[in-house]
Amino acid sequence: MPFTTHTQELSTLAQLGFPINPYNKNAKSLKEVWEISQSLNKEKDDLPYPIDGLVVKLNGTDLVERLGVVGKTPRGWCAIKFKAEEVTTRILGVTWQVGRTGKVTPVAELEPVELAGTTVKRASLHNYKEFLEKDLHFHDTLVVRKAGEIIPEVVSVLYNLRPNDSQTGFPFPDQCPSCRTSLVTSNTEVDLMCPNTEGCSAQIIGRLSYFTQRNLGNITGLSEKQLEKFIEKFGISDIPDIYQLPFVEIAEMEGFGAKSVENLQESVEKSRIIEGYKFLAGLGLEGVGPEVAKLICEKLEENEENEIFES
Repeated sequence: MPFTTHTQELSTLAQLGFPINPYNKNAKSLKEVWEISQSLNKEKDDLPYPIDGLVVKLNGTDLVERLGVVGKTPRGWCAIKFKAEEVTTRILGVTWQVGRTGKVTPVAELEPVELAGTTVKRASLHNYKEFLEKDLHFHDTLVVRKAGEIIPEVVSVLYNLRPNDSQTGFPFPDQCPSCRTSLVTSNTEVDLMCPNTEGCSAQIIGRLSYFTQRNLGNITGLSEKQLEKFIEKFGISDIPDIYQLPFVEIAEMEGFGAKSVENLQESVEKSRIIEGYKFLAGLGLEGVGPEVAKLICEKLEENEENEIFES
């Protein structure tokens, strides 16, 4: 059905019986957009569901189409985010996690606190440099919020509430928590890094998990716990190893049923045919996400076509 405005689209959906958000409004200026957003911000706590902002859309469908799309986001849309809710709690400890790139990240273990509809027990400290700068002590009072209303993070430390008999700061590791390799600092001295890229199981699991996610390799039924078992039993360490998994032996392992192994094998086989940019992005090269990978592949295809034409 042809529509000239988004308002018409919503009206038609409502007529067809689809639920339409009653807070949708038309605005004639940016000033009016801002006024609507501030009004909704005051009312958000009374809504039957949590929100972290609103989406502003151009009403004309022709203009939205001409502006195009970046990734999955139309250029004719944008978001206005509300200030994140902040709460205070006390820190009980610090653990260190190893990511797929070898970065070792500190995580604050907290006294449980309610935040934006969930109970939060852990919060990101982002990196080694920030960990040092905050000079955290046991039972310090922290201000915590959810970054993008999703990931809990430590905003600041309330040093004026630090107990007089406070213990000294938390130590940082000199060995990788996963493989016990000696850690090094990054070139920028912001992060602690594990240099054992080929033998660190945490990095291997991170890289393989990254490749298997839905918008890349799209291999379902391959959790981090399963990958950990396969690393230990079959020595897998890279993407090609996924396609050499001995499914007959896996079916005999504890915790694996015949049907789940069959589904896993089918998912692995389907992933053999994959768009080039998804494969490139799935390799986890620094700075090469899906959008950059797509641009690279488009340029390569363009060059290939030109070479064929010239020959």
